[in-house]
Amino acid sequence: MKEESFFENIGPGYEGVAEFYELFSDNSDLPFYLEYAKRCGSPILDIAAGTGRVARYLAKHGFHVTALESSPSMLIHAENLLNKLPEDVRSRIEYVSGSMLNFSLDKKFALIIIPNSFGHAMTTEEQLSTLSSIHAHLSDDGLFILDLFAGATMNEHAKFQDNPVQLEDGRSVIREGEFHVDFVKQILRLDLRYIVSDPKGEREELIEVTSGASVIFNREADLLVYFTGFEVVQELGGFDMEPYTTESGRRILILRKRST
Repeated sequence: MKEESFFENIGPGYEGVAEFYELFSDNSDLPFYLEYAKRCGSPILDIAAGTGRVARYLAKHGFHVTALESSPSMLIHAENLLNKLPEDVRSRIEYVSGSMLNFSLDKKFALIIIPNSFGHAMTTEEQLSTLSSIHAHLSDDGLFILDLFAGATMNEHAKFQDNPVQLEDGRSVIREGEFHVDFVKQILRLDLRYIVSDPKGEREELIEVTSGASVIFNREADLLVYFTGFEVVQELGGFDMEPYTTESGRRILILRKRST
């Protein structure tokens, strides 16, 4: 049993690693979000957008995206990546500094997404606040895609190591990770190590970060979306559009505003 403080005061854990963030991203979700962008149209709100991975992809396909992100280093790297794109693509993305927990923008959106990040709302109060803010910004006929890890299928502890990734400047990066889950507190702690080597293969830098996420079970998620005014249009078990089952690692809820 981990001591109580091991699972307390854990933030998103992205500061200092923005440069490496997308190197280890799974892009299998991109066609999924593009399909819903085609169904709903612009404008699109990408919440907890990170370095703009999904936002850039949608903008390249002609959609107008507002990307909300709270991490200063993520936003800086997002702008650097955006500046490498053609002007017409850049013109379709607007980066906004702000927290998903409580934000206020001056427009509503046909599609709102929060890829792989809702868990960073760590408490019930934060989850309700986030969903209420999203509800206020969704157009009456719009869709909101809530991407969740299925809490019931999580392991209590695991380690992993990703394959080395080569950077444009010749450096290489290996990412190692270890996570622990406290199912009583419903908190996941993820410790990551980024091992950076120079072009000759000698270790140059070691960056260690800790990230936290809430563990949300199905009935809990259902109550959260109900009490913030949403209803479920469809329930999926992954980005391949397969229906959700008890063995699915993800639970993706396609939501709309509930009729009153």
